[in-house]
Amino acid sequence: MTSRHTPSALRKSALAAAIVGLLASPLASRAADPVAGIEAGWLTPPPRPDLRFAPDQLPARAAVLPVLDYVAASQIADMSRHPIQLSTGSNLAEISSNWVAATFYVGAARLARVSGNRNTLRFLTATAEHYNYAMRGARADRLLLNADELAIGDLYQELYARRGQQGVIMPLQQRLDFMLPHLNRPRETPALIWWWCDALFMAPPVLARQSALTGDPGYVQAMDKEWRRTAARLWVEQDRLFLRDERFKDADHRGAAGKAIYWARGNGWVMGGLARTLEAMPADFAGRDFYTGIFKKMASRVAELQQADGLWRSDLNDPQGFPEAETSGSAFFVYALAWGINHGLLDRQVYQPAVTKGWAALNRHVLPNGLIGAAQKTGDRPVPTAADDVGPYATGAYLLAGLEVIGLHGPAQALPEPALPRDDEATILATTPQPVAPKTVVGEAEKARREQEMRATRALSYDPATLHTNSRKSQ
Repeated sequence: MTSRHTPSALRKSALAAAIVGLLASPLASRAADPVAGIEAGWLTPPPRPDLRFAPDQLPARAAVLPVLDYVAASQIADMSRHPIQLSTGSNLAEISSNWVAATFYVGAARLARVSGNRNTLRFLTATAEHYNYAMRGARADRLLLNADELAIGDLYQELYARRGQQGVIMPLQQRLDFMLPHLNRPRETPALIWWWCDALFMAPPVLARQSALTGDPGYVQAMDKEWRRTAARLWVEQDRLFLRDERFKDADHRGAAGKAIYWARGNGWVMGGLARTLEAMPADFAGRDFYTGIFKKMASRVAELQQADGLWRSDLNDPQGFPEAETSGSAFFVYALAWGINHGLLDRQVYQPAVTKGWAALNRHVLPNGLIGAAQKTGDRPVPTAADDVGPYATGAYLLAGLEVIGLHGPAQALPEPALPRDDEATILATTPQPVAPKTVVGEAEKARREQEMRATRALSYDPATLHTNSRKSQ
C-alpha cells in the first residue's frame, strides 16, 4: 500500500542542512558512548519531586507531570546501567526488545508527547534504532505469531506517526502481513494464537493502530477475529473478569476454597489493551460495542475489588491469599479507569474516587531510586511480592496511569484518537542520536575530509522522497 506520510523534498533538504549543522553543534558533543551507545544525560534522573497525593482529591497537572518525568528518567537510568544483551528473551531490567521493556516504552512514548524532557524520546529512538525497528521471533513460525514479540511494535508505530519515516514501519508491517492469514484462518483450531489474556495488551493494539496509520482495515479486522476467539475461551461473564489461560479452568489451578483465580496483572493487561485498541479502532467499526461492553463490565468489577489502601491484590478473587501490595496490576487498573472517564465510557462521579485513591497509593510505592516497587515479578499467576520488587512493565503502566490522571482535568476525548501532529525537523534531529565518527577520524584534516564525505553521500544518493515518490511506487 502507499503510505500517506512520505516526506517532501523540502523536508528532506531541510533535514540535510540540519544534519550538517548538528555535526558541528554542542549537541554532537554529547553523542553516545562509542561502545555502549548510552548517553551521560540518561544516567542522572532529575531531583525527586513531591510524591504525596491526597487520595480524595484530583491532583493538579503541575504536580503530576514532574513525577512522571522523574519516574521515567529513573527507569531509563536503571536500564541504561545494565549491559545490553545480545539475546533479549528473558531480560528483566535492561534495554531490550521483549515485552518487559516494551511495556515501559508504551508509557514512555506517550509521556514524550507532552513532556519537555527530550531525553525520553531520544532514549526511545536510540533503542528502536539499536534493534533496527525489528522484533524477536525469527526461529519459528510459532514465534513469529507470538504476541509478546509484537509489543515493541507500538514504539515503532509511535515514531512513524511522529516522523513519517518509511523504514521505521517496514519490519513491523512485514511481520503483521505474515500474521494476517493465521488470524483470518477460515477453520477454527484447538489452539489459539492469543491463548493467554496478557496477549491482549501486546498484539491487538498494534494491529488496530496499523490500520489507523496505513488506512488498510485488514489489520483491525483480523485482530477482531482472534480477540473474539480468546474472549470465548477466557472471559467469564458472571465474574466480569478474564482467566489467565485455559489451564485456570482446571481443579489443579484453583485458589482458596476452590475459587477461580483472577490474576490482577492479567486482567490489567486486558483493560490496558482494550483502551489502546479502542484508541485506534474506527468509530464505525462493526462490533465495536463488543469491546466497549467488556471494558465497562470489567471496570465495574475492578472498582468493586479495590482494597482499602487504594491498590488491588494479585489474586482479585482472594485478596487475603496474597495480602501484600502489588502495583503492576494496580497501575493498569488506575490507567484503565481514568482512561474510561476521559473517553466518555465511564461515569466520572462513580469512578474518579477509585482513580485518585489508586494514584495516591501507587506513589507510596515509588522507591528511593525512582523505580516502582511492589511490582509482581514476571510469571503467569499470583505470587508473593516484595516491597522492592520492580519491573519496567510496572513503570510503563504507572506512566500511562499518571497521564490519564492529568487528562481528568479536560473534557471527554472522542474515539478514535486523532493522528499525532508531525514533529518538525529540529525536534526530529534533537531526539535522534547520531552515530559517532569512526575512531580513525582524528585530527582537523581528517574531520574535514569526513565532513566532505558525508556531504557527498547526501548529495549523490538517489532519494525517492526528493522525486515525490517512495519505494512502493517505484516497484
